[in-house]
Amino acid sequence: MNDIIKTARQIVGSPEDHLHDTSLFTAAWATMKAARGQGFDPQRLRPQHLIGHPAPDPEPLDQTLIRVGETVRCYAARQGYRIQRCHAA
Repeated sequence: MNDIIKTARQIVGSPEDHLHDTSLFTAAWATMKAARGQGFDPQRLRPQHLIGHPAPDPEPLDQTLIRVGETVRCYAARQGYRIQRCHAA
């Protein structure tokens, strides 16, 4: 029984390692509550108790400017605008 509680503590202590299966976090939380003799209502375990997926790293500014410039030039070409490269975004 101690092994189950120990595993549950590890899961609850680092939920970001178990983002692929949030039901695992809920089960671990229920196990810990049961070990203390407390009741558990999964409806009360709201999303703020779970950690969302981390956001991707932002794109470097230089890459963003190059990508946006190319997009604007392609759009202008499709619209039939004649823009010199030195004046393009």
